[in-house]
This record gives sequence, structure tokens and C-alpha cells, in this order.
Amino acid sequence: MPIASSRHGLILGVVAALAVPATPTSAAPVAGRDCAGDFTARAQADLAKITVLDPGPLARGLPALADVRLGSAKGDVDSAGRPYRSVAAGRHADATVLGLPADGAGARHAAPGPGTPSEVDLTTFQAAGLATASLGKSTAHATWDERYRCGGTGPLTRAATMLGGLSVLDGSGTGPAMLAGDRRTSLLRIGPTGSAQSAADLVRLPDGSVGVRSSAGVAVGDLSLFAGTPQEISVKVITQPTLEAVAGGDRATSAVTYRPAVLRVSAAGKPAHVLKDSGAAVSLGLLGGVERYSPAALEVRVSLGEVRQSYRARQVRAEAATLRLEVKVGRAHLLDVALGHLSVAACAPARVAAGKPGPGQGRPVPSPVGRRDAVPAAAVPAAEQPAAAPPAVTATADSPAPADPPAVALPAGPSGGTGGGDLALTGSDATVVGFAGAGLVMAGLISLVLTRRRPTRK
Repeated sequence: MPIASSRHGLILGVVAALAVPATPTSAAPVAGRDCAGDFTARAQADLAKITVLDPGPLARGLPALADVRLGSAKGDVDSAGRPYRSVAAGRHADATVLGLPADGAGARHAAPGPGTPSEVDLTTFQAAGLATASLGKSTAHATWDERYRCGGTGPLTRAATMLGGLSVLDGSGTGPAMLAGDRRTSLLRIGPTGSAQSAADLVRLPDGSVGVRSSAGVAVGDLSLFAGTPQEISVKVITQPTLEAVAGGDRATSAVTYRPAVLRVSAAGKPAHVLKDSGAAVSLGLLGGVERYSPAALEVRVSLGEVRQSYRARQVRAEAATLRLEVKVGRAHLLDVALGHLSVAACAPARVAAGKPGPGQGRPVPSPVGRRDAVPAAAVPAAEQPAAAPPAVTATADSPAPADPPAVALPAGPSGGTGGGDLALTGSDATVVGFAGAGLVMAGLISLVLTRRRPTRK
């Protein structure tokens, strides 16, 4: 993936470290052509999700930025969807700035349909010199086989987005930089690389039934605040986070598996803090400001998020903000960002018996998967609850252990099935235009943190 000669090896290394090939699967014999084991799935990983970015506490009169996702990888599946049943997408950025959508360019692939997996190079962009995202690449592959509705198993979606680094308020171009004393620095820097991945599959469960697996994960590079200054705070990610949900049709065969990140935090050369348990946190102090504005006391809080999960009938859903970084001035948030925001949902197929759904199973409510912004109604929880250790789903020949990171390999479609429609977003990177325009409106704003054996018929 020739992004740039200086970044080629780095990004390949990230992908190689995380890509786990899909385990060989097979399509079960079709008991009847009228069988209808309907199901849905959704998996999304965001390298960074900015909840709040408000420069007001340091520079009054500037607008706030909220709900911005960077480096997204997403898969949506609805077995009853039209015209597509499976859609995968990887995007540079999805953002809402002052109410104006500014979607980043990326790869998109849908099935059933002709075409090959989509792969799109992402350009470097700057938001008026205030934030910089380096070169990257997005890949997407959707797969569909009609046997999936009659007890077949195999891959459904694979999506990945890789970026060569992110920085916030680093003084690039003519934009301002953070100041620590008389030294120019950046508020936040992530790199040298980062990636997000998602996957959805139909898998064989230990009891012989078919389950739906949705998984998401990120590879976050090292983080630094006030880099190169005596106050520098460094965060090294020792273990990368993954989240997986398996819906098996009832509570006993469904499970959520979450592997939290492990962090090593150090400040000004002082001994490191190791965060490895969900909810663990450390708070540190800084003194700095934006150029041309008076410095202020800043509080930096680094914490590990907790997974939230819910179960209802055939549905399971889970979400985790794996690493949360907050920068506050007093009680006001200057920055609140989740690095590694993971979301998965799955609804198991109705039980297939003699070619028909089992009694009382019903089917999930379909959603318009064909739309670019569609989100299947796979798992709408009755209520969310703190993570608890659910019964583990034992891996079988076609159900790999859930502790493995989500696969990003792009396998061929199942035997006898169809690939996806190649719907890559090509041409100029819309992110450059959208974010640059927004940057002019928000002058002075801090923004934008930062590849299975083909199944055989039986």
C-alpha cells in the first residue's frame, strides 16, 4: 500500500501486527429454499472520537467542536436488506462542525453485486494549520452468499482505516501552537501510525447453531502532550484494545468479550503509572496556553473506559471508549476525546429447522442497509449495564477464540456467493475541502485529535 516512502513500512507493520486471517468456515447444507434465518450485525471502530473540543476556556469567543470521529472502520449487515445486505466502509473522518456535515473520503464496498474490495489512499490534510492528519489508506470488503440465510457460515464485512499520525494545535502553517513557557509545542500528538478495524461474521457455535459475531479494534500509536518540553506527558499503549460480541440466539450462547488497553503514563521524567484495569485513571498538571493568550493551569486526566453491554432475546450490544483523555481548565473541558472508540452489535439468526425458522423466534427488524448512513437495528438494548463476565462461547473449527484481534484480511467471497459492488469514493479527498473550510470559520480552534480459506459446499 504505497502511501509514502517514509510511512510505507510503518503502516504495513501496524496492519501485519493486527491482521488475523479469518478462520476457515463452511456453508451448512440448505434444508429448504424457503428457510429464512434472518439476522443483523454492526461493528464500528474509531481511532479517535472527539466528544468536546472547546477553546473557550483559553480563548473566549471561539466556537466549540463536538462529535467528531477520525479514522473510522464500519460494517453493517441486514440479511433482509435491499438492495444490499452487507456494507463495509472505511473513512478518513466523519465530522459535524457547526451543524455542517463534512464527511471524509474513504472506501466503501457493498454486497451482493459485482466488483472487488475497495481500497482508497487518503491524503494529508490540514484544518487551517490548526490540526494535521498524515497520509493514510482505507480498505473495505463486503461479502454475501444466499446460503447465509439457511445456516451457512462465513465472513460478512471487513473494514480498516490507517493514518500516519495525528496532531492538534501544533503550529503547522500559519496556525497557532500551544505554549509551555516560551516554548512552542503541540497540545496532543499521536503516532507515528494508528489504525481502526472492524469485522462481522457468521460462525458455528458449540451447539451446532449459527451465531453472529461482530468485532472491532484499534491500534493507537504513542501519545504525547506538550511534546519536547519539560512538562511532556507521554502515554505508551502496551496492549491494544479489542471488543467482540457473539449473538447465539439466547443469553446462554451469547457473550461479550472485551480486552482493555494497558497504558504506561509518564510525566516530566517521573516514574510511570501503569493503567490496566477498566476505570483506572491518573491525573496530572500542566501550565500552558494558546499563543497570544495568557497561560493557565491545565489538568490532564488519562483513564481506561469500561465496557457497557446489554442482552435482549437474540440481540447483544456492547460499546467501549477504551482510552479517554481529558484536558480541563478548572471545571471546563478544553478537550475530551476517546481514543479507540469501539461499538459492536449482533442479532442471531432465527433458528433454522426443516428449512424454516423455529417457532417463536421471529426476525430482527430490518434496516435500509443500502443507504450509506444505514445502521441496522441489530441490537437496541432495553437497558445498558456495567460489564460483567458473561458465559464464554467456546471456539470451534469455525468459531475462533474471541480473544484474537478482529481480522482485517480481505477474503474472497464464499463459494457460489457474490462479492460486493465496488462503490469506492474516488476523486479528491472531500476531507481537505470540508475541514479546510471549517477551519477558516473556526480560526484559532483546536481540532481533530488525532487481510480464510474459501468455504466449500458440503
